[in-house]
Amino acid sequence: MGQKGTTRRIPAVNRGTGEIVQLELLGRETFQQEGGERNPVLPGARYDWQPHPGRHVNVAKALMRKVWHKDSGYRQNDRDIFGFFVAHSPERTEPLRMTFKEIAQTLGIRPDTVARSVGRLHAGGLLLEAEKVGRMRFYRINPRAAFDGSASEQLRAVQDARFPVVPAPRTPPTPRKKEAS
Repeated sequence: MGQKGTTRRIPAVNRGTGEIVQLELLGRETFQQEGGERNPVLPGARYDWQPHPGRHVNVAKALMRKVWHKDSGYRQNDRDIFGFFVAHSPERTEPLRMTFKEIAQTLGIRPDTVARSVGRLHAGGLLLEAEKVGRMRFYRINPRAAFDGSASEQLRAVQDARFPVVPAPRTPPTPRKKEAS
């Protein structure tokens, strides 16, 4: 009978940051020694998928399944706008600093459609108001729905974030301006 191999288990996730550990099958030159020689850990690495490299977002799949359901109360435009925020928002809890007009031009829809969808997404807690500059309001994604950052940053970010709701709450109708007769 042969000798039993002495294989050491290497953690696949850095539990401190939530980053996936880059695996190396040959050689041990790149190991960082955390906790002594008996616990070698490779440095954390973000995925860099080709042909579209870049950051990746952690999305709450159970919540997204509810939002994308036909009976969710969210409309197709709402889902498109939320997807736009996921794809275009900066890292962590930074707001998307684009006007409704800029978003509408990118998506090929009307600015008032963007405004109504953002209102529903905000009422449902998927988007949170982050800052106000003059009359302009900027929104960020609720970190309980989607987050671009490490797990420890997400844990801090959700502490003050409300829970998103499905079905979508009804937003009060916006008052129309009265025409002069």
